[in-house]
Amino acid sequence: KGTEEIEAPTEWAGEALHGIINLRAISKGTVIDGSTVRYRPNRPVVLAYDVVKDWTGPFNHPLQFHGVVLPEYIEINGDNALVHPKLEDAVPVTVNFDWKKIPDNWVLATSFGTSSCQTYRGRWQEVQHALFTAGQFRMHHFQIVAKPALLAIRGEWKFTDEEVMSAVAKTVSAVREFWHDDNFPYFLITLKQYEHEQGSGDGSALTNAFWMYMSRLDSLSAYLPVLAHEAFHAWNPGRMGDVPDCKKIEWFREGFTEYYAYLLVHRAGLMALPEYLNGINRDLRTYPPTTDPYHRGRLIALWLDARIRKDSNHKSSLDNVMYDMVHEADEPLREARILETAARYLAPDSRIQISQIVKEGAEIAPGDDALGACAHASMDDLPTFDLGFDFAASTNAKKVVGVRPDSPASKAGLRDGQGLLGWSVHNNEPDKAAKFTIQTDDGEKTKIEYYPKGKTITVPQYHIYQQAYVSNPATCRVP
Repeated sequence: KGTEEIEAPTEWAGEALHGIINLRAISKGTVIDGSTVRYRPNRPVVLAYDVVKDWTGPFNHPLQFHGVVLPEYIEINGDNALVHPKLEDAVPVTVNFDWKKIPDNWVLATSFGTSSCQTYRGRWQEVQHALFTAGQFRMHHFQIVAKPALLAIRGEWKFTDEEVMSAVAKTVSAVREFWHDDNFPYFLITLKQYEHEQGSGDGSALTNAFWMYMSRLDSLSAYLPVLAHEAFHAWNPGRMGDVPDCKKIEWFREGFTEYYAYLLVHRAGLMALPEYLNGINRDLRTYPPTTDPYHRGRLIALWLDARIRKDSNHKSSLDNVMYDMVHEADEPLREARILETAARYLAPDSRIQISQIVKEGAEIAPGDDALGACAHASMDDLPTFDLGFDFAASTNAKKVVGVRPDSPASKAGLRDGQGLLGWSVHNNEPDKAAKFTIQTDDGEKTKIEYYPKGKTITVPQYHIYQQAYVSNPATCRVP
């Protein structure tokens, strides 16, 4: 036609991106004018650009959302590194990738395989969310259920490569077996290190792939729910129909996925009951007052699962609701549809309650037997989690911001303006020490450690029946 709109990555996951430079036209008669390309009609158009590292300082969260371009390896994806014509997600495309010029001592693994020349034909959104990894990695082929998988891992860890493959296979298998769906011809997992020694980790699902970043000294088991969460998204909301308003159903899309992420890891035997209860108890301590959809949605799912089991005399559970949501994906995924589907399995009083919880923010009161026969609930007086300063603003500014007088942070010695060089924080866990490395006005480095305990509140908490658990822990599984 002579003109085409193009898009270049400038933001992803809340991060401003500056890694695309030197965008230029190669084909004759082609001009780039802002986001518009002008060219001779009915002729091939060739553009070129460079992807560069766009940050300074140590590599830690959230820098993985930038194009990771390092001497040892690269890891990029469509959201942070592909300049492309403006396309709708479902538009069919043919895309070719040529990786023949990567260094001889590097290996390659992408969402589309490991060959140096790759072709993908399908929906544009699969390219937009594709993963491309190359560099000095150890590559391992294995299987998830009966389908091929590939692990690309680098660095030294507290666990072996074989332990990673085993844990990934069990976790993803648990999700696929829950849905009775193994239609995944290929799956790539990449694992790399942050420069923080402890306390940092993140993972994201991409096309046929999952990337993980962790601190070197952290345990693998703590991040398996992240893997399960992202794998579960392939169905919720991926196979539940069009989503007209993501924000409106975030409590379901993220919160119910979080509920099942921990539950399926626990059911697979990869998370013991005490650890599972700790996660539920953290959310109960946080909610209320938080309206975070992950915490709120997980507790709604816990309540709803227990209530369906009770109302149906244990003939049904929340699992049935989730299966119905996938089987009826011809309908848009709206809040009303979710509530109507759940109502099929609830008594009249329970239908009123779930509507009040979701629509009006009514209090969630999980039952005493919601977590099986080996756990019970009680009302406990506990301190809230309170770091005592603006942690998010401080990590962004790389200096301490917003210290409150008489807070745990102030009493321990944190002051506004101190350089923030490092930290280890266990979110929503006031009984675990928060550790910070700061730089004082005179340039000295010092470590500050304290327990982030705030005001005391009364909240429901679950506890193990120790005798039943000790005598036979294998039978103490949450249904």
